[in-house]
Amino acid sequence: MRALVTGGTGFVGGALVRALVAGGAHVRVLARPTSQTEALEALGVEIVRGDILVRASIEAALEGCDTLFHAAALYDLWGLDEAELLATETEGTRNAMAAALAVGVAKVVYTSTAVCIGEAKGHVATETTAHRGYFLSSYEKAKYAAEQVAFTYVEKGVPLICVQPAAIYGPGDRKPTGRFIISLLNGRVPALFPGWVSLVYIDDAARGHVLAAENGRVGERYILAGTVGKLTQLGRLVCRLAGCWSPPTIPAPLAAPYAFGGEALSRLTRRPPVLSWETYRLAAHGFRADGSRATAELGLTYTTQEEGLMQAINWYWAQRLLRRRPACIRDP
Repeated sequence: MRALVTGGTGFVGGALVRALVAGGAHVRVLARPTSQTEALEALGVEIVRGDILVRASIEAALEGCDTLFHAAALYDLWGLDEAELLATETEGTRNAMAAALAVGVAKVVYTSTAVCIGEAKGHVATETTAHRGYFLSSYEKAKYAAEQVAFTYVEKGVPLICVQPAAIYGPGDRKPTGRFIISLLNGRVPALFPGWVSLVYIDDAARGHVLAAENGRVGERYILAGTVGKLTQLGRLVCRLAGCWSPPTIPAPLAAPYAFGGEALSRLTRRPPVLSWETYRLAAHGFRADGSRATAELGLTYTTQEEGLMQAINWYWAQRLLRRRPACIRDP
């Protein structure tokens, strides 16, 4: 395989690059001029400077490649400019699909998200679930629009396979899930509430992309979700692994003022809140996604949540992001 990866300098794209290199693929990464690429170059990855908002740069980078992994995206549930987010997701995706069509690659794997499936409250999302008709976050809205753009190119002949990861966690994660774990272990989460979350370990998400290119069917979606559970269960497991006390549980509505107040404070400090309003809305509504199709059709196996969380906690400790040494630390 000769693959171009957009977003290869990011959390998900970087893991995907490592998985491709480990599998013997020749990997090229489209990186902006300001992006740090030393770690990728050390893996033998070819770097091409460009931008997903410039279609010509994607086309140039695709020359000689048979597979495109379009993983570039903005992601957070706090602090992003909605207009910039929408433009980056939709126009970047349109440019990537148009470039793939012009060059004529054999496969395109597009990184969407299980969040944009938009299952109704109380339901579990599958690849065929109809969207509820309203959005819980700007990120969901932008990724939903971008996925619609991507699938219009299937009709034009782009051999598109779409992967829809749940909330990705693991070593390297500093986004909402990672920030929650760090805040929890540093005693900054005063209480837990019983919202639903779906998770997938970073290495599983990366393998899911590779397997989608190898075994996925063109025009299909594949949810990547290893675990589905309540936020209270996740918090208690993290605390048990770290050897610390778990915060008390409160009804979900009581967490709303904390999220709202945290947002107001963050607008002044420019630091992420412990619980953003959009994270609260998503968890309180319920984010449940069924990742079994990826196992049945792609051959993806999932890391246990306990093992994945231990790897994440070890990484946070190694990065000096935790105040207290967790009980599950594995010394080298």
